[in-house]
Amino acid sequence: MSQPATLSMILFAILISLVCFIAVLLPLRFSVKASWLTAIAASVVVTTIPSIFGIRMLSAPGVQAGSRGNVIAAPRAIVWLFLLPAVVSIIVLLVQFLRWLLVAGDNAAVNTAERSRILKMVEDGKIKTEEGTELLDAMGRSNALRGQGAFSRLDIAILCGVGLVILGFFLPWAHIMVTDISGFPGISGQPSAYQAGYHVGTIGWAVLVIAVVSAIPIFVTPKDLLYKISMLQVFLTLVGGVLVVSVLVRAGGHLGVGLIFCLAGFVVELVGSAVKLKSLAA
Repeated sequence: MSQPATLSMILFAILISLVCFIAVLLPLRFSVKASWLTAIAASVVVTTIPSIFGIRMLSAPGVQAGSRGNVIAAPRAIVWLFLLPAVVSIIVLLVQFLRWLLVAGDNAAVNTAERSRILKMVEDGKIKTEEGTELLDAMGRSNALRGQGAFSRLDIAILCGVGLVILGFFLPWAHIMVTDISGFPGISGQPSAYQAGYHVGTIGWAVLVIAVVSAIPIFVTPKDLLYKISMLQVFLTLVGGVLVVSVLVRAGGHLGVGLIFCLAGFVVELVGSAVKLKSLAA
């Protein structure tokens, strides 16, 4: 392919990346009211997808070819040049997410202290019961503590973690080699395949069930059992994380992206459940 055609492909890939960056940045910053750091990091992660697609275009058949017509892939250094900002942005998003959760936990602890102080004033007769009720309603206590229908930040974080585990369940967990092919005549060599969560067997389905069960209390937890149920969520999340780690270690160098999603989901669940448990115990 001619040099001008290759240059046009590069410019097209840059244009698509720029459009994706702006399309994600503006809604996050001005509609969702996210911080500039969070909005830019999320935009960079999304922009990485068409950037990688642009690299693949440069290595497509007919763009570059060797002496035997084989396709020459884009240099590994160029691939990492596009991936490195995305990796840094993902780390930034994780830090911002943890800060978001910790702020929610601190607010819940403050609200609990304020609640105790108001109740003490009612007991001492400094304010009337009706006034104390109004103050409790006005200070906007944690949704987890007041049992309202709206989800708190911690509940949303736990649900996001469950979503990551469910997504990871259907993605490849490991790349396996089929060593015994004696029962398949006509097949030679050493075929391989990707193994998703539902292929793993009992452990794979146990990981999915644990993630789903840990999310059910968010919808149906009685108010007087919030603390015990939160402790159960922490326990289930730890068990699910241990199962994922056990499969991850056995996968070794054949690791698939599904295990990473599952592990990340359980980590998010664990952080959210632990902060929620701490706020309830305050």
